Amino acid sequence: MESAKLKNIILLILVITNLLLGLLMVVQGVTSRQRQNQLLLDAVTLLGDRGIAVDPDVIPRADFPSPMTLERDNDWEEKMFAGLLGDSLTSTQRGLVSYYESDLGRAEAREDGSFTVFFADGALPLDGQSVRSHGLAALKRMGIDAVPTSADGDTLETVQLLGGSPVFSCTAVLRYENGALAEISGTRLMGVPAVDSSQTAPLSTATLLLRFRSGIIESGDACSAILSATQGYILSSGSAGRTRLTPVLQLETDTSLYLVDALTGALNRE
Repeated sequence: MESAKLKNIILLILVITNLLLGLLMVVQGVTSRQRQNQLLLDAVTLLGDRGIAVDPDVIPRADFPSPMTLERDNDWEEKMFAGLLGDSLTSTQRGLVSYYESDLGRAEAREDGSFTVFFADGALPLDGQSVRSHGLAALKRMGIDAVPTSADGDTLETVQLLGGSPVFSCTAVLRYENGALAEISGTRLMGVPAVDSSQTAPLSTATLLLRFRSGIIESGDACSAILSATQGYILSSGSAGRTRLTPVLQLETDTSLYLVDALTGALNRE
């Protein structure tokens, strides 16, 4: 009997300990978020002192996506173009360029991720769809998740997404003629990305805003407002033939677009 009571007491102590640890984690999480929000507001204030107005609501609060790497995967690439041009696809390789062809059209894919697809007349008709919905569906057939950046008549411009984050280096232009898709050209991810654990963790958004402020001062550029801020990626060359996906903060100001490297804080104008 005494043994059973002792076991119950130990179990009760363990339950209470777990509850206290859980509560402590919640408190620490809330405190950390409050601290990050305060640092962000301090950065916004410093930008305002520099004459750069920022609405705090346009600044993302989420953590930055992780750095990634990828390698060109020829088998995966062939499946990508087969999804668009059909299973009767034939392929040839000439140097670093791959060529794919079927009755629906032909495609060229290059080592740097750039590609062009030319469609046979009427191969992919709109059939009453809008250019926007038809174009996004065509990219989806390639395994590309994308969002429109511009739609003007018979032309659709898009940017590729990775885990919901835009890859600013991977854009595509879709051109329509006579009610059908005529051509796609742009750059796409040419393999399956993997987290790059060798890279440092991204800096905080507050730190990146301060780096932006310093970069503007050093470069002599002028702007009076940040209109939007978007977390995403850019592509850059890595070692051993790999391509890096570096997280960045894209800042749209009233004068230019800027990219702030989330790993180093380096500022570049798009």
